[in-house]
Amino acid sequence: MRRCLLLLCFLTFLCTCARAQGPVSGFPTPKGETAIAISYSKENYDNYFLPDNGEENREIETISYSLFVETGVSDNMSLIATLPWMQINEDEGSLQDASLWLKYMNLEKRSGRSANRVFTSVGLSLPVGNYETMGNTALGQRATVFQGRLVYQFQHDDGWFLHGQTGIDFQISPEAQSSWPLLLRTGYGGKFFYTEAWIEFVTALESGSGVQGAAAGTGSSWRRLGGTFYVPVTRWAGLNLGAAWVLGGEFIGESSRLNLGFVFKLGTGK
Repeated sequence: MRRCLLLLCFLTFLCTCARAQGPVSGFPTPKGETAIAISYSKENYDNYFLPDNGEENREIETISYSLFVETGVSDNMSLIATLPWMQINEDEGSLQDASLWLKYMNLEKRSGRSANRVFTSVGLSLPVGNYETMGNTALGQRATVFQGRLVYQFQHDDGWFLHGQTGIDFQISPEAQSSWPLLLRTGYGGKFFYTEAWIEFVTALESGSGVQGAAAGTGSSWRRLGGTFYVPVTRWAGLNLGAAWVLGGEFIGESSRLNLGFVFKLGTGK
């Protein structure tokens, strides 16, 4: 029963990774199993946050589709890959930045009816599309970014959990930039549904040049709040609905986002 609960919670998280939170969860992937998530999201804003409490009016709508794959290569290690496609307003859409991650469970310690887990993960994000990089409707900066994460999760057998992760994002090109992410999450998963709430903080460690884009500019900082609701369709597949809101920041839109996703598992069939 505990194995099924962890799988349900883990698969739910995969659909929330597109353009927020990052792809690293607090649930392990069993060796030989592969989880695949396909998601759709729509994001809108008409107000763009600038430094020193400045704001700018814009009319931005982003449509995106994303593919997420995580496969267990050992009892403690998994590989993660992501690939998004995005379109801004009526502009031509394109593949954006793909990423590849290595995730390792350093610690799993049970105490009574609960478990403590610690993970470390490193990832590299690279541009794969020949998309526009300048202007208010730019999809991104074609940046190469190294990312590192330290993750802690407390999981109770009744289904509820507490999660926290932090680390560093270091942009290597087209210019050197770094930021500090912090993610806090809590949720509950049972036999018939799963729900969670999360809050994300990203703080730029350098001011940057402020190159603008539809989603965020160079040197962006933000605070984002979100939630997810999931229902299993079978033991190996399910559907989820999620939403997120940017509460404030610099060089980022005051956006609201709705996402839908389908998740399924390949592997042992257990």
